[in-house]
Amino acid sequence: MFKQAKPVWLQDKEKEMNFAVSFEADVGALRGTVLHLTAATFYRVFVNSSFVAFGPARTAKGYARVDVLPLDAYGGEKNRLRIEVISYNCSSLSTCRQTGFLCAELRRGEEVLACTGRDFKGRVMTEKLQHVERFSIQRHFGEVWDLTAPAAEEIPTVPASNTPVFLPRVAPYPHYEDIWLGKASLRGSFCYDEAMEYKKNNYSWKEVPAYWGRFEEDEIFEKPFRWVQQQAQTVTDRQVKFPIVLREGQFAMLDFSAIQCGFLQLALSTAEEADIVVAFSEYCDGEAFAFTRMNCQNVVEFTLPEGYEGIARSFEPYTARFATVMVKKGAVALLDFGIKTFEREMKGARQVSFRDPVHAGIYRAALRTFAHNAVDLYSDCPSRERAGWLCDSYFTGTAEHHFFGKVPVEDAFLENYRLCKDPIMPEGMLPMCYPADVRPEADGTGHHIPQWCMWYVLEVKEYLTVRNTAADPELFRPTVEGIVGYLAKFENSDGLLEDLPSWNFVEWSDANKWTKNVNYPTNFLYAAVLLAACELYGDTTLAEKARRIQQRTAELSFDGELFTDNAVRDENGVLQNTGNTSEAGQYYALLFGNVDLDAPLYSKLKKHVLSGCKGVAESGRRFVPVNAFIGLYLRLKTLLQLEQYQLLLDEVSYFFGGMAQKTGTLWEYREMKGSFDHGFASYAAYAMCVALERLQKQQ
Repeated sequence: MFKQAKPVWLQDKEKEMNFAVSFEADVGALRGTVLHLTAATFYRVFVNSSFVAFGPARTAKGYARVDVLPLDAYGGEKNRLRIEVISYNCSSLSTCRQTGFLCAELRRGEEVLACTGRDFKGRVMTEKLQHVERFSIQRHFGEVWDLTAPAAEEIPTVPASNTPVFLPRVAPYPHYEDIWLGKASLRGSFCYDEAMEYKKNNYSWKEVPAYWGRFEEDEIFEKPFRWVQQQAQTVTDRQVKFPIVLREGQFAMLDFSAIQCGFLQLALSTAEEADIVVAFSEYCDGEAFAFTRMNCQNVVEFTLPEGYEGIARSFEPYTARFATVMVKKGAVALLDFGIKTFEREMKGARQVSFRDPVHAGIYRAALRTFAHNAVDLYSDCPSRERAGWLCDSYFTGTAEHHFFGKVPVEDAFLENYRLCKDPIMPEGMLPMCYPADVRPEADGTGHHIPQWCMWYVLEVKEYLTVRNTAADPELFRPTVEGIVGYLAKFENSDGLLEDLPSWNFVEWSDANKWTKNVNYPTNFLYAAVLLAACELYGDTTLAEKARRIQQRTAELSFDGELFTDNAVRDENGVLQNTGNTSEAGQYYALLFGNVDLDAPLYSKLKKHVLSGCKGVAESGRRFVPVNAFIGLYLRLKTLLQLEQYQLLLDEVSYFFGGMAQKTGTLWEYREMKGSFDHGFASYAAYAMCVALERLQKQQ
């Protein structure tokens, strides 16, 4: 893929965390030129001062996807090509841990005009502070910029030890668009208030473990996340057009009206040195800025020199509906505030007309949610994690096929998993999300979710038989058979899975407390996995086993009214049903258990399902309602299977309508916590459209 370029880095810097390098070369006219490049961890490209691209597309450890970027549209007769690379070199759920490198080559036809290893010089980006707090555990480090720092000298590069296998980019290139607000929703003043409560940090774990990658507290001098939380705000003006002069102790609050995803950017100028903090949030109530409960530190800080004029932009993409610009020191003229989008190009996506304005709003929100979470792979959210989780991907893959009729992002996503060779994973298992690092278990194996690997098999079956029938099933045989072989080790005397290791996950409700010993929803899912493997590779013994598991699981779990969730061993080692019952468990049984809901045996269950399970509370039974993931989506699949199309449309309106109004996106939970922009939720568009089409055919 490269003719002359070699991976390079700066000498003696490969072990550094959060290390930023600018690679630059003087080049001539760019007519007819194409830049081929890849890097670890991320790059961004500029021609002179013009932003070109961010990348690369993520992939498996030991590999690197190569971007091919035409540069015809940039520059004059002489140009400065600048490629900034940040090597995070830490563990995360959004990339694999590896040392930094850049491999880049500018070509015109077959002629190599400039390449790494020959023409590019590197310099340490002293303007980007290295020793800062993590942005989140799932991603990497936060951003603190000091543009007053003296620039480091350019130095020759050296060959990098990281020499990956190069792969082509498979996912479409991102859509970049500048969205400028033109006005601030609020302007006001702020002052420090030590009485205000604040979080020291905002992580999913109590703290970032040392082995995960962090800087020690005494190494970090700027902590903008804590600082923002103790600033009491007073509003003085509303709906103020730019430009706005903000002095020390003043702020402007911005509102995009809906969540946007991309690079935060401020057009500004300074008459004196200034220190500004940009805090951002997916939602705020009232007129006070506040962070949401999402376990990430949504702040970027810029120190700007006197006489600065231009655009201050974040290196990484983030999500925000609201933002606030707070002047910590000095003064700035804020000319505008916006985002350069970083999302899937949605031209050509399926558009649908709805009579119901609520349905129309939900569909638009689903389109936007998908765009934010299907750039280089399927991500759970574009904020806290940007992580490629299995199971989420099953639903997002259905959405991509619905929108486009083809699935290039799923092509890339599944290829990453096929290429995964993680030495700490149990043989046959795949990581729960990838590319990523996983926490080691006490036994030295990788932290994983057995059920998510089951969903991988179901996704592969639909991918090969529905979404990309031209793909070669043999490419997936090792991973599918590996998962089936691994799970078979945990079958008990009834043939059911019992005591699966690591993190067992059914859904975000109390149903997930009932996963040990024999979990019936998991066994219904296991039967579906065996049937899928049989369909793909023709092993009829797997289908026979699946039917036995379906029958035995139904016999043991059904109590005459509902399917219970689990059974535990008593003092004599005999399995006893607990009586724990979840709404999600009913859908696992109906989707994967070969259950005929019209049979008299299931008359009470049918009443519950078709009433939205409202009748369960009246029976006095403990019945745990579904949460958004994955219970709600199992319910949508079930209602489609039962041909309950109007009920599905009614429930989609009820569940998603408020989300679309508040953020223009669809959320992780039914409550206002976590991510308000979660990829799997775009499945709602597919479910709505199938229901509407089938209703119309019935009329």
